[in-house]
Amino acid sequence: MDNNDKPQDQGFLPQLCSAANLFMLVLLVELLALVLSLAGSSHQDFWDRLAMISMLAQWVALINAAVLCQLRDWLNRQPVVVNTAISFSIMMSVSLLVSLAISYLQTDLGLTDPQQTGWFNYGLLRNLAISALVYGVVLRYFYIHHQWLINLQAQGHAQVQALKARIHPHFLFNSMNTIASLIHIDADKAEKAVEDLSDLFRASLRGETRHTLAEEFALVHSYVDIETLRFGDRLQTEWSFEDLPMELEVPTLCLQPLVENAIYYGIEPRPEGGIIKIKGQIENNRLCLSVSNPISPPNHVRNHKSNHMAQDNIRKRLTLMYGDEASFDIDEQGDNYTVALRIPINAIP
Repeated sequence: MDNNDKPQDQGFLPQLCSAANLFMLVLLVELLALVLSLAGSSHQDFWDRLAMISMLAQWVALINAAVLCQLRDWLNRQPVVVNTAISFSIMMSVSLLVSLAISYLQTDLGLTDPQQTGWFNYGLLRNLAISALVYGVVLRYFYIHHQWLINLQAQGHAQVQALKARIHPHFLFNSMNTIASLIHIDADKAEKAVEDLSDLFRASLRGETRHTLAEEFALVHSYVDIETLRFGDRLQTEWSFEDLPMELEVPTLCLQPLVENAIYYGIEPRPEGGIIKIKGQIENNRLCLSVSNPISPPNHVRNHKSNHMAQDNIRKRLTLMYGDEASFDIDEQGDNYTVALRIPINAIP
């Protein structure tokens, strides 16, 4: 797995400070308090018991969340056993301190008899026993969920790699023939073409599934330079950027195959050639990359199976990497064919 695909940390503690996780925490704690109240009270004191358990449980849960949130990065750098032991100890300590604080508060307010030490000890031990059981289950769930995410990420990475490995530029043999013909005519151009071809296949074969937008554009330039040797003035390209941050990370080889299809299906069949328009912009907080090409005359239409395979390949990779947050659209209007992919800015690693 390359560095871009590694999780931010290897520990199993989740981000407990996020609003969504805090909401779920409060909800689950309240459900637990409701269950405990129903299990141990009559209908006369149910509401009093629910209020007391809810207050204790919510304070314990929120304080634990705050402490673990602050220590999360450090804890997640520790071995699993150490992480578990420290996290469990912290949570038990919080439960003990909150239980003691509430017990003393009840005594000061006259809600309990200070002479009933036996009942006090029983209540304290009961709270700690319940806390230990709950914390054990919660930590186990965090660990299993984290392992599941790692496996899911590994499977997704493997699928992305398998799909990316299918990208074998069909211009290989034409490129080699072009290079061979240039060797005795223009050795410098032949050398540059070999370097460009090496860059393309290095990107296709290496393990990285993401790289920067600048690197993707560089690969497209290398590909276009190679094809220009074959097509000459028949191949024209127009690049349009709107102050894009080139450090943004995008899927490797997400744009080059689209340019390849545009040349193969839009330029090569036309004796007069045409213009390939490559555009990048930010739309509604999403990075949009599009490739447009002229549509071939009806008598020069090629078999579109390979075209659709390449497009389906990229669509599947986007889905595996970004889910429903990414989109892949095709727009065919008049004599113009446009393919566009969109990636939410906040989903880009």
